[in-house]
Amino acid sequence: MPLAGDEYVLDVTTELQRAHHPFYLIFCRSVWHHPLRTDAPPLYTEVLFNQVAPDYLEGLVVVLPGGAAPAPGVLRDAALVAALLHRAAALPDAPHPRDLKFLLPKPLLALREPRPQRWASWVAAEWPAASQLAPAAAKAKVLQVLSRWPLFGSSFFAVRRVTGGSAGEWREHVLALNRRGVHLLHPATHETDTHWPYSELISTRKVRSEDGTLFLDVKCGSLLQQRVTRLQAEQAHEVARLVRQYVALQRDHHHHRDDHRDHRDHRDHAHSPTADY
Repeated sequence: MPLAGDEYVLDVTTELQRAHHPFYLIFCRSVWHHPLRTDAPPLYTEVLFNQVAPDYLEGLVVVLPGGAAPAPGVLRDAALVAALLHRAAALPDAPHPRDLKFLLPKPLLALREPRPQRWASWVAAEWPAASQLAPAAAKAKVLQVLSRWPLFGSSFFAVRRVTGGSAGEWREHVLALNRRGVHLLHPATHETDTHWPYSELISTRKVRSEDGTLFLDVKCGSLLQQRVTRLQAEQAHEVARLVRQYVALQRDHHHHRDDHRDHRDHRDHAHSPTADY
């Protein structure tokens, strides 16, 4: 589980060692406010690739409009990424059609169209260029291609949302947090059902019911008109933490931009010609 803001890695690992509990340290990027670095060291690419690739293959970043196949550009990207993933594993030979189930996202494999033969043809067409890359370069290229997709750089959580008022029913959603805000996605198609920009988020509040169920109340709107949405989320603490971080980063970004604009306006005013009286 993620470390809390007031926890230190060495303190936690020391306690685990004393208790003889096995543990693993997994480093990942949880806030994707800044774009990918093009001058990054290999370890940076390795960490992000190992974080992004499983989510990609699971289909979390794939959107199926109306449950149908994505746009042709997305399919071309997926074929290219399949070839790059094969090369990223340091495999010298072209991928076999039977390898596609390890190289393509699950939702795309489940579609009736394109058929497996077409996928094999598309991936084969991308292989000559991909095969010329070193494995590390192939991993960097995967990140570059997927960074164009809307859900890239998201943290995903399974949540339930009540609909239809107090006597309504709970609906399953995938909650995606990224630099553009909070998104409630359809669990099968990943189309956006509800989107809250961080500028509209007023507060989040964690609530635990008598039976121990954890909820997150999300208050959105303006000072004049507000609404509260209740989400059932086992990882409500992590969701609330990420929301606070994104809100703080966006606030700092806006303040920095405003300060830069004020400085520029002051400079332009200082150099503007004055009239003689």
